[in-house]
Amino acid sequence: MKQINNISFIFLGIILLIFAVWSATDTSFFSMKGIEHQETLKKINACENSKTNNSFETYMTISSQFNVDWSGCDLTGVVLRYISLEDANLNNADLSGADLTGANLIGADLRNAKLFGVDLRGADLYQADLENAILDGADLRDTMMEDVNLNNASLKHAYIYKTILAETEFTNVDASYANFCGQDLTKKIFHNTNLSGANLAHTKMQYTYLGKAVLHMTNFEESNLIGSDFSGNSLKGANFQGSNLYSANLQNADLREANLQNADLGGADLGGADLTNAKIFGIDFSTTKISGTDLNVAVHTEIIKNNQKSDIKLLQKYSNVSEKNFSNLDISNIDISESKLQDNDFSNSNLENNKMAHVDFQGSDLSYTELSNTELLGANLSGVNLVGANLSGANLSGANLSGANLSGANLNHSKLYGTDLSGANLEDADLSGANLKGVNFSSAYMMKVVLEDTDLVGVDFNGIHMSGQKLTGIDLTGVNFQNAILKDIDLENADLTNANLDFAYLNSANLKNADLTNANLKNTDLGGADLTNANLKNAVIQNSYFKNAKLDGVVMDETDTDSCFKQDLLNKIICKINFELNPNSPPYETNFEFRDNYSLRS
Repeated sequence: MKQINNISFIFLGIILLIFAVWSATDTSFFSMKGIEHQETLKKINACENSKTNNSFETYMTISSQFNVDWSGCDLTGVVLRYISLEDANLNNADLSGADLTGANLIGADLRNAKLFGVDLRGADLYQADLENAILDGADLRDTMMEDVNLNNASLKHAYIYKTILAETEFTNVDASYANFCGQDLTKKIFHNTNLSGANLAHTKMQYTYLGKAVLHMTNFEESNLIGSDFSGNSLKGANFQGSNLYSANLQNADLREANLQNADLGGADLGGADLTNAKIFGIDFSTTKISGTDLNVAVHTEIIKNNQKSDIKLLQKYSNVSEKNFSNLDISNIDISESKLQDNDFSNSNLENNKMAHVDFQGSDLSYTELSNTELLGANLSGVNLVGANLSGANLSGANLSGANLSGANLNHSKLYGTDLSGANLEDADLSGANLKGVNFSSAYMMKVVLEDTDLVGVDFNGIHMSGQKLTGIDLTGVNFQNAILKDIDLENADLTNANLDFAYLNSANLKNADLTNANLKNTDLGGADLTNANLKNAVIQNSYFKNAKLDGVVMDETDTDSCFKQDLLNKIICKINFELNPNSPPYETNFEFRDNYSLRS
């Protein structure tokens, strides 16, 4: 009898071992483990309950749902990576912020669905119905969108790169400010589509139809547009620099203020087009049809050379004109405040110590320009090329530098109070000693930026890219890192008290001995991060990702967490078994019940 009992125990142990291994490796089930996925289950179960009153089946079969009916459900922020929802009814569902990476949505009904900021990378939407769907800010990289119905859909600010769009038409679609860079759009139909401000640079758009499309400020730089139809379109301010427009139809197109520099217009039809203030430098019109087109209203090159430093009135003379070449200009100590100097070339010029308050430089080239100690209070430098520019000691308070390229620029001890740097490129820029109070860094790119002796307390870094940055021991009290990309960042010994890290990406970050007291760590990705001896007292940790994180010695007194151990008995057993099998790889969540297992101390 004793032998039988031993055999029974061994058999039971084998069964438990097999179950544990399966649960630890099976992506279909354990894709739902962790704090961030508990909310997913709650929302799905709530949805299922409203329809079938059977939530447990949903919990167990979440990886594969065939003909599921989640219409009208609140599924915001759910994590459903690689889930199969073929032919699913998601009509009017709210999937905003959801992670649907690699999901199977073949034939899914997504009409009127809200998909704000949804991650659909690698997903399959073959023959899906997205009529009237809102995909603003969606990530559609490598997404299969063959034969998809996009009628009246919204794709504003969406990222559409290497997306399979065979047989898919853009009819009545709002794709303003969407990023199609490098996409193959050959022979595509964009009927009555809003593409204003969209990035279509380096795209293949041969023989593409753009009937009644809105193309204000659209970027077609260096794109292949052979034979495309732009007839009658509004292309005001569009950028065609270096693009191939051979045999393109531009009849009666509105090309006011458009940039056509060095474009190939051989065999193109510009009959009746409006070229007022359009840039037509470097264009060969010998084979272009220009009947009824006035080329004299376009902007032609005028080179202005300054060989006499004493002629201070030169810049003042041209202070309200555009398309002038002021490169290598050497003029300082003058006052040209309130001037309009859009679309001018000031590269390699010396403009130090000048008063340029509220000057409009939009579209100008200020690369490698000397602007030290220059007053640029309230200046418009939006989208301006300031690569390598010297702005040390300059007063840029209240200036608009949104989207500006400041790569390698020197902003040492500059005044940036209230400056708009949203979307700006600050890679390798020197911000040491700069005044950053009230600066808008939203979505700025700040790789390898120098921040020595810079006061960063309370600075708004919402959405910035600062991966790999070394910020050891720095005071970041109250800093807003919401939605920031901070992979591999070094924050050892940093003070992050009251910091906002909601939805921040801190994968593999170094947070040794960091003070995160009262910090907001909701939805934060800390996978592989080193939190050894970090202080998380009173921090909020909800829906956070901690897989493979180092948590030795973490202080968690009064920390607000979610825990899988608060779920049903089955999940407690699974979590416990998984820990016993993988003691060096803690589960996704931080918890109280097994705090000792992770060497946490109160």
